[in-house]
Amino acid sequence: HEILAKFWEETLVPGFTAATGTAAQIDVGLGKDFVSKIRAGGDASPYSVFMGNENIAATLRAEGFFEPLDMSKIPNAAGLYDGLLNANNSGLRAIVSPIGLAYRTDMVQTPPKAWTDLWDNPEFAGRIGLYQIGNTGAQLFLRMTGKLFGSGDTDMDTAFAKVKELLPFTQASWSGEVAASLMRGDVAIAPVDWTEILMLQDKGAPVEIVVPTEGVLSYEQSFNIVATGDRKDEAHAYINYLLDPQVQSNMADVFYTSPANREAVVSDALKPRLPIQGDAMSKIVRFEWDSYVDIAAEVADRWNREIG
Repeated sequence: HEILAKFWEETLVPGFTAATGTAAQIDVGLGKDFVSKIRAGGDASPYSVFMGNENIAATLRAEGFFEPLDMSKIPNAAGLYDGLLNANNSGLRAIVSPIGLAYRTDMVQTPPKAWTDLWDNPEFAGRIGLYQIGNTGAQLFLRMTGKLFGSGDTDMDTAFAKVKELLPFTQASWSGEVAASLMRGDVAIAPVDWTEILMLQDKGAPVEIVVPTEGVLSYEQSFNIVATGDRKDEAHAYINYLLDPQVQSNMADVFYTSPANREAVVSDALKPRLPIQGDAMSKIVRFEWDSYVDIAAEVADRWNREIG
């Protein structure tokens, strides 16, 4: 999102500097690029704090690039919702973008209520949009499928068999591409995050998004201290700043993210449009990523071979 980078550069970084007196430099890009840069940095990382989807963070964590958070330096973390602080303080999730089922109101007669409707409602056949496996959203969906129909979220045999039942479907590499497919009418329904759909609604698009009965998935930005970074105190202060209730509220207003801090206030205008907030944060279905690292490459290869 260009709007995301702009908000970081024009609002969050200056706000952090004003609050702490610390100058910060951000690098905007794809998670896989940061992985390459941290690996290439060796004993002198170009970063002191890493932000990326939890599944990408888990890869670097497994390789020993991160160290546990010093929670005494992140007092705002006391307000985190359950499930957002990793075991052993090995990273926390400070930005939450829930994923529900979005659909074109003018193309769907029976709105979805559950993830299983993708299989059960015949009007969705051949009109579904999904993410490519390189996107965290595809991995979340695949694991949810294993959980719904198989023995659990790592039951890949069942997950792949069920996803194949949905073919043919349109694949997108990122959420903006899913939104574009919905706008063009290439697809009638797709798993996508609230951010994209509410921004489409702001433009007058005939789209709606629902909370499936089984719960929502979620993009969660993981923040981690890089072991070979040279500004760890400042890195902790940066994470603490992002968890500030007012900062979390501002992000909700701009990006329609769900505040990670219980103390953050969602505006009255936004509340009815943002169902996953407050007590409803418990509707987020999460999976453990640290052990998934061991099968991630195999799963991606299998997707590309069997689904394309």
